[in-house]
Amino acid sequence: MTSAVLPPPVSTGVAGHALQPTGAASSRTAKRLIALSLLVTLGFGVWMRLALTGSVSMGLDFAHLRHAHSHLGAYGVLFPLAFLAWQARGAPTPGPRAMTVYALATALAVVGFLRAGYGPEAIVGSTVVGGLWLWSAFRLRRFVLRLDAPLALVPPGIVAAMACVPFIALTLRKDPVFAHQLVATFLSTLLLVVITPSALAAIGARAWASPALAVAGLLGTASLGVWSAPASRLGLAVYGLWLASVALQRSLAPVLRAAWGAVGLGLLSMAVELVPNQRPAVLGALHFLVLGPVLLSLLPTLWRAPPRWAQWVLLGFVALAAAPLVAQSLGVYASTLQLSALGGALVLGWWLAVLRR
Repeated sequence: MTSAVLPPPVSTGVAGHALQPTGAASSRTAKRLIALSLLVTLGFGVWMRLALTGSVSMGLDFAHLRHAHSHLGAYGVLFPLAFLAWQARGAPTPGPRAMTVYALATALAVVGFLRAGYGPEAIVGSTVVGGLWLWSAFRLRRFVLRLDAPLALVPPGIVAAMACVPFIALTLRKDPVFAHQLVATFLSTLLLVVITPSALAAIGARAWASPALAVAGLLGTASLGVWSAPASRLGLAVYGLWLASVALQRSLAPVLRAAWGAVGLGLLSMAVELVPNQRPAVLGALHFLVLGPVLLSLLPTLWRAPPRWAQWVLLGFVALAAAPLVAQSLGVYASTLQLSALGGALVLGWWLAVLRR
């Protein structure tokens, strides 16, 4: 997880499945912490989905559990895996002491979210995590000028996402509707303009001219939250075209090309309003992005990749979890809660089987 325990940079291999740490270089503690965070995040998601169907009792405050679910996924899974992808591409990553602080802050924030939502513990933990993200973005600044490198998008993405945070805090009680739109933009920016380029860097994908692509990405994430207008939807369309073009990069594995191409086409559909820009559709799209192409791309940075057929199976399970949410935005509600819960449970089962190896 940290620069002290990671291997030296390696080149991308056949079908984008290099970047695998070897031997003692990959910390067992890091693996276990990321695996635990992943399984708990997925478990929270399945729990919420089953509670929405009435199959199980919620037990906890739904909003608190949702915050813990989304923040643990970002803090404890996606960013640590992204750090591995950066390091394998020769970029600086936080060292052992910084990552120890990061892990403790993540634990504090998640416990805080479960206990009281945006309470003192969550604020303190998230502030420390955000500070480390900004520090990491500063250290990545030399990559901004690499026009065809996906990592060039990461520093402006982190800065833009963190710029949303004080406004979320200021409007959360005064204007909760606008605050939730800001949260949507914050999460979309992290996932689309920070985590997505990190995952694409991990598999050796290429970016378009990065300054224009960064602008398009940030406009696109604004369209998913605080500013849905022709200009922002145009940015989303351009960003979607880039992700769709990943499907044409023959050096990548077919499952990755299909997964990234599907994300690109999905964003294009939202940009031209074939799919309404509504909360269920955005949630479905972001869950497909994270559980499908992002994790499949980042998985070999820490664990041995499963067989290709198993990766196709995971993509099918992810589609089953995400598609019913998109269907809700199109006015289809029959059995969508049950199907999404089933898909989420199958995704959790898949990861349990893979991590047992």
